[in-house]
Amino acid sequence: MKKMSFLLSVVMILTLALSPVTAYGQTTYTPDFEVRAEAVYMKNLDTGQVIYEKNPDQRMYPASLTKIMTAIVTLENVEDLDGETAYLKLYLQDMIYGTGSSTGGFYLNDEASIRDILYATLLQSAGECALMLADYVGDGSVDHFVDMMNDKAAELGCTGTHFANPHGLFDENNYTTARDMAIISEYAMSIPEFAEIVGTYTHPVQLLNRDATLNELSTNSMLSPSSQYYYAPVYGIKTGTLPESGRCLSTIAKYNGYTYLLILLGVPETEADGSATDPAIYSFYEAKRLFQWAFNNFSVRTAVEKGEQLLEIDVKYSFQTDFMMLETDRQFTTLMPNDLDLSSIQYIPDVPDYLEAPITKGTQVGELSMVLAGEEIGRVPLITTQNVSASQILTFFGWLDNAIHSYWLKFLIVFTVLLVGLYTLLLIRLNNLKKRKGKYSSYREKRNRDHYL
Repeated sequence: MKKMSFLLSVVMILTLALSPVTAYGQTTYTPDFEVRAEAVYMKNLDTGQVIYEKNPDQRMYPASLTKIMTAIVTLENVEDLDGETAYLKLYLQDMIYGTGSSTGGFYLNDEASIRDILYATLLQSAGECALMLADYVGDGSVDHFVDMMNDKAAELGCTGTHFANPHGLFDENNYTTARDMAIISEYAMSIPEFAEIVGTYTHPVQLLNRDATLNELSTNSMLSPSSQYYYAPVYGIKTGTLPESGRCLSTIAKYNGYTYLLILLGVPETEADGSATDPAIYSFYEAKRLFQWAFNNFSVRTAVEKGEQLLEIDVKYSFQTDFMMLETDRQFTTLMPNDLDLSSIQYIPDVPDYLEAPITKGTQVGELSMVLAGEEIGRVPLITTQNVSASQILTFFGWLDNAIHSYWLKFLIVFTVLLVGLYTLLLIRLNNLKKRKGKYSSYREKRNRDHYL
């Protein structure tokens, strides 16, 4: 039995390029071999970086990867996994009978704890057990449980996913994407009980209605030391297979301090010419190659140290200094190719043209952007490195200079000139009217005198 404990934390989502392929605003890497899966999503869980993706938003049939969401909804709605039980009802047996679904060996009225039913669902990929969980949590309604699955997918931010059943058997309305399945899988692994179950290769299930024990085996042969597909770094999560979907796999591998989540959808079971693949379960072979490529070619490296002084900026209104060095406020590390020359990183500051005294040491005044292959890989704050006092005289002249070049001062001057000009024109106009009025009055007086004479 293989059990591990994972702490899944997302520090930031960053992207770099080994062979750059830009998609959805991110730069991912490209393996040096052909990847046969139709859709792939591979993420480093230590940094949150997506290092490889292929058709990540293409709708695909998830097959039994559906049971990951079945387990999530069950775990979030059952308080006592050991004390609460469920049994295989007749209508549930009728729903699964003749479908070709993998089973856990349950017969009509067989009863077990919810925990054991979860083991059978996730390890053996038991279709009847997925229905038992749906009936129990859905209060006797599988359809209601499916609605809960879709509500949870929407809550997690899955935009290309819709579930039509809890077991993953083919239905045109049961679909997902590699990106969404990565979201679902990462969330599931944050639930301790889920991580415990999927990291197990074999588990005994004790039936409560009869004296029988069912030995449930994981369909993920990468967990079995006796299998040709065994790969020690692998931990869980779930396999799925349908003629309509090909082989599907959600799994995690941890090696040498690095943890990767990998989603494979639509892995073919035959070569392009129709011949059988070698090995027979190509999804395991594909997963191992991708994990080894990631472990062998990438590591977390430091792009900038804390306290690096990379930029000089002008200082105004102080006799103490005319400039100041800015330094990085923290270290920045990210996942990069091992053979990448760090000198290829561009450091682009985003700071004002100058600083005005007084200045306090340690004040953030901007950021330093790091760009690789045309893509920003991160930013760190830039802070001041010393205290700078202000000169009252220089501050006054600076204020005066600013006032002289101020837009509002210019506006006020223009407005004042226009107002004075209008006032002057008005005075001239009034003066002319008075003169005309005086001439007219003199003329009337003279005419009146002549009339009386």
